[in-house]
Amino acid sequence: MRFISFISFLLLTSATQAEPLFETTPVFTLTPDNKPNYRIPSLIKATTGDLLVIAERRNDGPGDIGNHDIVLKRSTDQGRTWGEEVTVLDDGDNVTTDITVGVIEGRIWLFFLRDKKAFHVLTSDDHGVTWKGPHSIHAQVTRPEWDQLQGKSDEDAKPPKNPKGRMAQWEKNWAQRYGIGPGNTVLKLQRGAKAGRIVVPARHREDIGKGRLRSFAHTFYSDDQGKSWKLGGNIGLNTSECQIVELANGDLRVVSRNESSEDAPDNLRHLTGVSHDGGETWVNFHRLEELITPRCHGPVERFTLADFQGQTLNRLLFASPASPYRQPEHPYGRYNLTVRWSLDEGATWSTGRTIWPHPSSYADLVVLDDQSIGMLYERGDKGTTHYWDELHFVRYNWEWLTSGRESLASTPDAR
Repeated sequence: MRFISFISFLLLTSATQAEPLFETTPVFTLTPDNKPNYRIPSLIKATTGDLLVIAERRNDGPGDIGNHDIVLKRSTDQGRTWGEEVTVLDDGDNVTTDITVGVIEGRIWLFFLRDKKAFHVLTSDDHGVTWKGPHSIHAQVTRPEWDQLQGKSDEDAKPPKNPKGRMAQWEKNWAQRYGIGPGNTVLKLQRGAKAGRIVVPARHREDIGKGRLRSFAHTFYSDDQGKSWKLGGNIGLNTSECQIVELANGDLRVVSRNESSEDAPDNLRHLTGVSHDGGETWVNFHRLEELITPRCHGPVERFTLADFQGQTLNRLLFASPASPYRQPEHPYGRYNLTVRWSLDEGATWSTGRTIWPHPSSYADLVVLDDQSIGMLYERGDKGTTHYWDELHFVRYNWEWLTSGRESLASTPDAR
């Protein structure tokens, strides 16, 4: 009887534990002379189950300044194949950047920075087929004095490499830069006293004294389903591009790029903070020592929630180039794209697993209906320094991420 029970246990285990899964496909490939170039990817799952990749189409090439449009591609088969490129917004010769998205009760929200100077939003109520807007929300989510700042950051204080170049001419007599997101990080809070609030991460600069401008991430939020917006709290000095995630207790955690000139280039770590009041204020600001990084953005995403879908653990995911040192073959410092996980709501992080060891940069994450993980990321081929050449989609599961040591179908060790 014991032998029969043991055989039954083995059959049940083999039937419920998934095999490691790793699938990858290009979405936007290298173009002649890198024109256009596709960067700053966002990845969302529409309520239809379709996956949408939304990115900047940089018509003039890889630079941060130029004629940038917003485009998307759609997949109806979990990312195995992708449809034709569709233009969401062609804003003439303006710089359209920092795409930040979320799906809330069927509506897709797409926030972006228009001409790098003003916050705007687009919405879609038909899963990304048509869009309304853009509408300016800039006055609602900024302070008037931010537009009037005069001064320089440490980077701006350096003479431009090319004084007659496009970037130098565009920034002439302009000292302030805003930003938002980027990526899939528009949240509607599900728990706590602020449940129902929509929260978005953004950033700005402030004068910390003597004309020294520094970057601060902040949040803005809506308590009336997006009819109006309010400015939330600053997160911390040298925070910048960032994403937020709701914790199991209803708090928010932010994980941010680090703009510290003192720690750059070889002692940078991602920065974090927690909000107990839906993004109005932020506390417990510090470095996450496990999250080694060049100066680069990284996405954070809720993977599992304890007591939901039979899960016993809270898990968060984070992805970023885990590359602490610049090397001759990696002069930009962005390579070794790695996915890490946390079992304590982002307080500490695993060593993770490498997705692409070669040049790689910005990424975005989404959890699919079958609890596999979809990820979009920037990458270049081995032997090149160009982390910006292509956008690839990869789909993997927890079993692959943990090298087969753990399965979502069983109760893993809490380590």
